[in-house]
Amino acid sequence: MPEINERLGRFCQKRGLRGVIARRRSNIAWMAGGADVHVDAGSDLGVATLVWEPEARRCFTNIIEADRLRDEEPLDGWEIITGPWHEPNQELAALLDSGDYATDFPEDMLAPLRASLTPVEADRARKLGADTARVVGRLLREDCKPGMTEWHLGGAVSGWLRDAGIRANVVLIAADERIRRYRHPTPTANAIERVAMVAVCAQRHGLTVSVTRLVHFGPIDAGLKQRHDAVCAVDLALHDATRPGTRWSDVLAAGIEAYRAHGFADEWQLHHQGGPMGYEARDFIATPAEQRLVQECQLVGWNPSITGTKSEDTILTQDDGVEIVTPDPDWPMHPSGRPDILVR
Repeated sequence: MPEINERLGRFCQKRGLRGVIARRRSNIAWMAGGADVHVDAGSDLGVATLVWEPEARRCFTNIIEADRLRDEEPLDGWEIITGPWHEPNQELAALLDSGDYATDFPEDMLAPLRASLTPVEADRARKLGADTARVVGRLLREDCKPGMTEWHLGGAVSGWLRDAGIRANVVLIAADERIRRYRHPTPTANAIERVAMVAVCAQRHGLTVSVTRLVHFGPIDAGLKQRHDAVCAVDLALHDATRPGTRWSDVLAAGIEAYRAHGFADEWQLHHQGGPMGYEARDFIATPAEQRLVQECQLVGWNPSITGTKSEDTILTQDDGVEIVTPDPDWPMHPSGRPDILVR
C-alpha cells in the first residue's frame, strides 16, 4: 500500500536506517496487506519475517511455510526467501546484527505508524465490524437459550465467526452471577438461566474489532436497568470525547466523570476502559496518565462496565464525531444510542 510505504520511508529517513525488520503478526499484516503468518494463535510472532527497504521487500521463512505464503497470502511484490526449517537464516541474522534496521521485537516501535487507517483498511474494518456484530446478534436473538452452557455459546460464536472468515482471538462468555463476579469471564460449563453476555475480539486481514452484547430471558429488574442506563451514558461520553488531537487521558477523564455523574463513581477502577486498537486488540490501554493523542481515522474500543453489565462497540475516529463500525440494525437500541440489553 503506497501510504504505508510512505510512512515506513519517512520513519527510516528520520532515523538514518536502511529499513525495517518485522516479526510481529500485527505488523506483518499491516505491512503486507493483511497477510496471515500465524500457525500458533497464542504467539505474537509469525512464521515469517519481513524485511522492508525503500527499494526492496523480502519475506524470510522456511520450507514448511513458503508454499502456502506464496500461494495464499497477499505477498505480491515481496520476494520470498526460503531456508531449511532446522537452521537459522544467516542472511537475516546478519541484517539483524548490522544495526541498520529498526525491529519490532522485543519492543514494537512500529505501532504508532499503524494508528491511522488507510481508506482500504477502514473499509476492511467496516466490513469486519458489520459481519462480527451480525454473527453475535444473530446467535443471541435466535440460538442462545436457557440451559445452554457458556462453552456451547462460546463455541457457536467462534464457529459462526470462522464461517465468515473471522478468527475470534478473544471470546468471553458469562451467564447470570458470573457476569457480576468477573470482568474477564472465559467460558465454563455454567448453564444460562436468565442472562448471558458475549464479548469478542474478532480478526480478519490482521485487523481487529471488539463488541459486547447481552441477552436477558424475561423482564429486566430495576437494578440491572439502572446499571445499564449508566454504562450506556459512560460509553456515550467516551465516544463524544474521542476526537483526533485529544489526549487519551482527557477522553478517559470524560468517562470517569460520567461514572460519577450517574452514581457509580468507583466502577471504572474495577476494569480498564479500553483504548486504541487496529492490528492488536488494544495497542495500549488508556490511563489517567496517558499523554499520547488520538489520531485521525483510528480504530478505538471503549469497553466501560458496571457490575453486571457492559457496553462495547468499535469506533472509527472522525473530526466531527465517531463512526460505529460494529452496527447491528436488528439489535434493540438504548435511548442513548448505544446497544440495549436484548429481552427475550
